[in-house]
Amino acid sequence: MNYNAGVIAVCLAAGKSQRMGINKLALPWGKRSIGQSVLEKAVKSELSFTIVVTREADHLHWIERSLFQTPLQEKWKAVICQDSDLGQAHSLHTGLREAMEMEPKGIMILLADQPLLPVKIINDLVFRYMKGHHQNIDIPFLAASFQGIPRPPIIFSTKVVPDLLKLEGDEGARQLFRKSQLTGKLVDYENSWDFFDVDTKEDYEILKGVGTSSE
Repeated sequence: MNYNAGVIAVCLAAGKSQRMGINKLALPWGKRSIGQSVLEKAVKSELSFTIVVTREADHLHWIERSLFQTPLQEKWKAVICQDSDLGQAHSLHTGLREAMEMEPKGIMILLADQPLLPVKIINDLVFRYMKGHHQNIDIPFLAASFQGIPRPPIIFSTKVVPDLLKLEGDEGARQLFRKSQLTGKLVDYENSWDFFDVDTKEDYEILKGVGTSSE
């Protein structure tokens, strides 16, 4: 299936939320849930399409009705990772295989628990990656960074997908930076809060104190 796609996102939303004790994506944050905030930005961004990788038991109650209606419903889909309990790499593999069927120019890895990530960072990375692609510049990856350290979101060239499919267990995409000589480009951003992820109840309390102005 060819969507004549630019950059497609794989949004990882299949975590067990073990440290939180409940589904963190469904936790309220302002007028939205944590997961809704991330997905809404993705579908309203310059991304061609977003694939949300979920757990089998996730009934998607954290996603608002508006995203199941036209025109936003045409910008995303949910796919179930049957092996999500075996680690993040399995969720990543599920999303990558689905994305590759759409023949994208690049694949962005998004985390569903980063509600402070502004849509302007998503758009900036897409613009930079597609500009390089149109100039026939081969970039294995283009990653957001803070103080020189790569942070999600990261856009990978489709040429890197075979390496990503070799990751195992709880290995995330960032393991490639440590395991190989893979060279890409970093785009440094100044606000560390943009990359704040919610893993624990303490993180959630911090998030509630930060506010919701992350557009």
